[in-house]
Amino acid sequence: MIVNLRLNLPKVSNKLVLRYNTFEKVSYDKYFIASLLSETRDARKAEKLIDELTGKGSLNSHFKILYEEVKELSKGEVESIIKDSLYPIQKIEEHRYLYIPMLNVSIYKRQVYFGDLKDDKDFPRQLVEEGGTYITHTYETNDAKIKEDNYSANLTDEKIEIKIEDKFYYIDQRDFQEVIVKEDFDLKSYIGTIHDVMDGNNWMQLTKSTLNNILNASDFYYDQEGNHVGIYNDNAKKTTIAYRWGLYWFKENTYRYQDSSSRDICEKAANVLMNSGRINEIKNRTLLDILKNVNRDLEQEIINYVLSKKDVKELALNGLHLVDKGYEKGWNERAIESFYKFHETPKQLLLIYKTNNKLNYTIDDLLKIYKHDMTILNLKHQEQVQAYYQNYNQILKNINEKTGLMMNSALRDNIGKMVLEKEETELRKFLTTKIAHSKKDIRDKKLNELIEYEKVVNKNYELFVIVDKRWKEQQKG
Repeated sequence: MIVNLRLNLPKVSNKLVLRYNTFEKVSYDKYFIASLLSETRDARKAEKLIDELTGKGSLNSHFKILYEEVKELSKGEVESIIKDSLYPIQKIEEHRYLYIPMLNVSIYKRQVYFGDLKDDKDFPRQLVEEGGTYITHTYETNDAKIKEDNYSANLTDEKIEIKIEDKFYYIDQRDFQEVIVKEDFDLKSYIGTIHDVMDGNNWMQLTKSTLNNILNASDFYYDQEGNHVGIYNDNAKKTTIAYRWGLYWFKENTYRYQDSSSRDICEKAANVLMNSGRINEIKNRTLLDILKNVNRDLEQEIINYVLSKKDVKELALNGLHLVDKGYEKGWNERAIESFYKFHETPKQLLLIYKTNNKLNYTIDDLLKIYKHDMTILNLKHQEQVQAYYQNYNQILKNINEKTGLMMNSALRDNIGKMVLEKEETELRKFLTTKIAHSKKDIRDKKLNELIEYEKVVNKNYELFVIVDKRWKEQQKG
């Protein structure tokens, strides 16, 4: 079983100091001196040649010092410089590694080796670079240091193994008990089950911090197996606690409310939140996800409760969806008022009216309902609609009669021939613009708009009577 735990595992940091001979790319000045030595090893001749080439400049002394260095090399080494452009050097390198005594393993460059590397006589030679020659090495060792850290472990009844890098290594049971970090817990407030069986992997060692987070959850319940289920804004988290090998362990599983597999958790979470009164405090998006995964009776109960506290458009539309599915009864007045506030279509308005026909519906609301299904209107609202249409038709009849007389009279074609006094000017403008443009959209007007337009028609009809009389008198004269 793979678990995560905290250990005070002692570690020793050691240093290897390695010396070996090797080669590096030769510089142009050393190459020059090697070429000079290949021609002559007579110091006087060599110095004379250097003087001739460099004069008394700074390079003179530089080349002479190099000559003293390079002349100590063997003939074969000098030939290698000229042939391969490689210069012999001695390297001193430091290599650090960690040794874990209780596991008897060393870690060097993320590689794990059994035993302490300082006991491996071949290890230093393996670090000599290709082409190099080992000279000697020494180790600088230190005392073990202890630092609490997180580890993965493979725990079974037969053995315990600790993961180092990518593999597990055996640790003695007594050593394990010595280095395991233990905390004292007060589990009196935890009324769930402490299991003695741990199924699967990914168990973690319980800490006081984790336990406090569990116990401080505002909303939670214990499932049938005695596991703690915390209810949070973005998800529900089930925590299982177990006790084995003298330690407390926990495992967490997170459940997203929107997943169909979370239906049971959503219904229980919803009931807990309803009982605590905090159902209206969680995020709207979270609440909508929960509602998708609960039965419709509970969904209605939740929507009723939340809308009685605040208006939420998405919840109101969810409620209207339930009404459309047959849940026409059981809604409180505040919820229905919220439905009305956020409704978007005439069909939704009909659904609202079915749930409550005593809201303060406007005449426009009643007309929309009447056009879609006049049978659902109560007697009072039917009379309001009928009175509206009766009044509307009477006004429309008056407008049509008067505009018809004006449009069909001889005056309309001849008003331009008259002397245009104030009345003639106003009437002519009305006859040529207002009536012509109003005919096509007059039936789209609402009653209040029609009443205002009737006033305009009545006023201009009075002008028409006056001007028509003048026209007829002018014709007689």
